[in-house]
Amino acid sequence: MIKHETIDKIFREARIEDVVGEFVTLKKRGVNLLGLCPFHNEKSPSFTVTAAKGIFKCFGCGKGGNAVTFIMEHENYSYPEALKWLAQKYHIEIEEDLDKTIEESKAENKERESLLIALQWAADYFTDNLLNKEEGQNIGLSYFEERGFRNDTIKKFALGYCMDAWHDFADNAIKSGYLPAYLEKAGLIKQKENSQEYFDFFKGRVMFPIQNLAGKVVGFGGRVLQKDAKTAKYLNSPESEVYHKSDVLYGVYQAKKSISQLDNCYLVEGYTDVITLHQSGIENVVASSGTSLTDGQIKLIKRFTENVTVLYDGDSAGIKASLRGIDLLLAGGLNVKVVKFPDGEDPDSYCKKIGDEEFKEYLQKERKDFITFKSKLLLEGNEGDPIARAEVMRNVAASVAKIPDHLKREVYIQECEKTFGFAAEMFAKEIAQVRRNEKIKNDDQQEYAAKPAFTNVQVPLISDKPITDEYIEKDLIRVMFEFGNLSFNDTETVNKYIFRDLKDSEITFELKNIEKCFEYIVTIDAENIEELLIKHPDPEINSLAVDILNAAPIISPHWNSRYEVDIKPREKSYKQDTIKVINLLKIRKVDKILSVLQKDLKSSTTDEEVQNNQMLIMHYKKVIKELCDFSGTVVIK
Repeated sequence: MIKHETIDKIFREARIEDVVGEFVTLKKRGVNLLGLCPFHNEKSPSFTVTAAKGIFKCFGCGKGGNAVTFIMEHENYSYPEALKWLAQKYHIEIEEDLDKTIEESKAENKERESLLIALQWAADYFTDNLLNKEEGQNIGLSYFEERGFRNDTIKKFALGYCMDAWHDFADNAIKSGYLPAYLEKAGLIKQKENSQEYFDFFKGRVMFPIQNLAGKVVGFGGRVLQKDAKTAKYLNSPESEVYHKSDVLYGVYQAKKSISQLDNCYLVEGYTDVITLHQSGIENVVASSGTSLTDGQIKLIKRFTENVTVLYDGDSAGIKASLRGIDLLLAGGLNVKVVKFPDGEDPDSYCKKIGDEEFKEYLQKERKDFITFKSKLLLEGNEGDPIARAEVMRNVAASVAKIPDHLKREVYIQECEKTFGFAAEMFAKEIAQVRRNEKIKNDDQQEYAAKPAFTNVQVPLISDKPITDEYIEKDLIRVMFEFGNLSFNDTETVNKYIFRDLKDSEITFELKNIEKCFEYIVTIDAENIEELLIKHPDPEINSLAVDILNAAPIISPHWNSRYEVDIKPREKSYKQDTIKVINLLKIRKVDKILSVLQKDLKSSTTDEEVQNNQMLIMHYKKVIKELCDFSGTVVIK
């Protein structure tokens, strides 16, 4: 277990804006930072980071928490794993209560962490082979040098080499204490049929480590070097707990800052395309690694920019087969430009052919919008054929129909009119038909509005919705961590008064996370309750704390709108707030008793039962009125 002193230091050092900024492009908005939520697909930013409090909150999907919970959610880490990630980022030494051997620590790690450890060891081993072993230098390093890669570039991408031996890696990894089961799950080794022996999955290949956004090695791409090899030229790691091809882009870890700064992402196909462009000073580039573009990869790009420039190899037939990728990018809400290279060239080869500066100029000069590019490509050889022209128009209209933003669609409709010479109305009708046929939803009206940030002033919500169990119980927790240590009377703090009163009244909670948070608060006697809740290791508790901090406090949805009640600063009315929230809980309890009595009244069969139920109903209605009068609460149904 990690020592409390170390955990405290991690929380002190970790800056929420830096941590979230590793994965999300944030822009200043008042005192907060705003960006597109990494946990759900959204068009308008509703993801808010409050640096002063060290918290994040998405008002679209509801996720919220601190730096640790962000890493837990984003990377699917456990609490200790997230702490270790942050400790590594801020160069904090992890101190644990018990000294454990490497073997014991590995045995206790979850599968995900064990896989990541094994994969990182493999990457280091392959790099050592490449740089320090004779076979690696003669074969692997020579290959990379022939490709023109400098030593600093090789180290930047941690390139490596797997020895051309059946079980060199397997033997060394197992000898170093790595369990064969995890090495196999990571796609590094395979077990021979009907045997206890293992062989290397990437035997005799140069290695391209694939990293996630956090820089963790999650898989590998391996290229065979023998020209007559009877096997696939490139081999990728199989799917695993940590490697999902559809959610990974090669080079995204090295490119994310540049993509964000330049507000554009170059999308290429292969590993060497990415590496060559980086070496040429173009760092905002990622690769789909030869696979068809996926929604997960598109969402990954959209975290850093809405502008994508697709770099196509100079092969018209191949481009036509991959045009579906443009439609996926458009459907994902991205702005798409395209650059095509001369026949027989790809970004890697053409950059080396014409030089770095001319290549950069070429990208700027040849960049075209997808309409111009697609129409020219599809019309190639049929420019004078009106039927072919109509088919291309229909094809382009189908692409425009994918765009979720109606204003962008209108702009492209005008561009189509210029390109094809058809009336804009014709394109608009065709696009509308495509959207109806494919039942494409209008995302324009599904934008999320951020809630007001928490302040020390009451801000009633103007609403006709009834007060819910969730509201009442959350407001109780808010009062407890905002004013819990203040004096309520001569002998009790606010929290002690609340605890005693609820216990005497036998009040229970409807929401389990509220109950858990309440039980935690009553066990502590500290000045910084709010901070302790935000830093609590239980995601349910700190997420609840963040949720309450970011919600406008509400006494009644009807007070300000219907009764023009003067709202006082909370710090001057905390005793009244305490009474009100307790009484709302009591009113809720009595109201539920009333509901049962009213049902009993309807099913009463004798005059005596009717009379008794009526008397009880009158009594409990009187109790509700007294509670309302005592606390100044208005209850409307």
